[in-house]
Amino acid sequence: MNMLNISENRIERIRATDLTNYLLSRGISSITTTEIAALLGIPAKQVPQRMQALKRKGVIMAPAKGLWMPVPPEYMTWEAPPAIDMIDSLMKHLGARYYVGWLSAAAYLGASHHAPQVFQVAVSRSIRNRILGRSDIRFFHRSNIDNISKVLIESKSGMTPISSREATMLDIANDVSIAGGLDSVANLVIELYEAEKPSISSIIGLSQYYPASALRRLGWLLENFTDTGDINLLKEAASNREAAASLLDPLSGRNGILDADWSLKLNSIVEPDV
Repeated sequence: MNMLNISENRIERIRATDLTNYLLSRGISSITTTEIAALLGIPAKQVPQRMQALKRKGVIMAPAKGLWMPVPPEYMTWEAPPAIDMIDSLMKHLGARYYVGWLSAAAYLGASHHAPQVFQVAVSRSIRNRILGRSDIRFFHRSNIDNISKVLIESKSGMTPISSREATMLDIANDVSIAGGLDSVANLVIELYEAEKPSISSIIGLSQYYPASALRRLGWLLENFTDTGDINLLKEAASNREAAASLLDPLSGRNGILDADWSLKLNSIVEPDV
């Protein structure tokens, strides 16, 4: 797997120059400073200095203090593995609960019309953004993170949780700016729907963890740009939310005709290109 298990009774000593090959040959995608110190037989405080030569060669990198990752040969020009192969180890090291979401999750779920330029991750606490090799990783604090449905995909650092199809739709409908604007949200909803029809009952169940505007916006997009059934169930769920009328486009002005069925003010023209 992706973690090193060092027995206190039997520690295999290696040279620093052999560390990357040692890790890659054993399928180990991450290692801590303490574990490196045990392997090299040196004090932990000497590890950063010993790693400098390997970092200059591009064969090892440090995504966070105290955590090191070998760089496979195919990614040496990137100076780091892909984000999906780093994120699980990084989040465990930082002690944060997480899931891959928004545009990044949509891409894994079949919505690949617009390749995401950043890797978007929902986290249980504030974490600074990072640029690791070619990956621009953006972290967004998400309340109710444990209540959001997820699916697991296999990566080199472990089984990585991404938001489910239904949760991804609600996330992008809720966070229009993170998803690249209303037209982008519409494109993604269409693509996610066409790749695999979502469960309307799951959307309704998850909507309790989102503002009313997310459910209303998503329902309106599904009704107008897909052939989904059970749309009346979504309308009923949206009508049960007591919040004031929402904006179709939260990034636009407030003027627009009110769609009473969705309690949604149509303040923008939606022009998906898929």
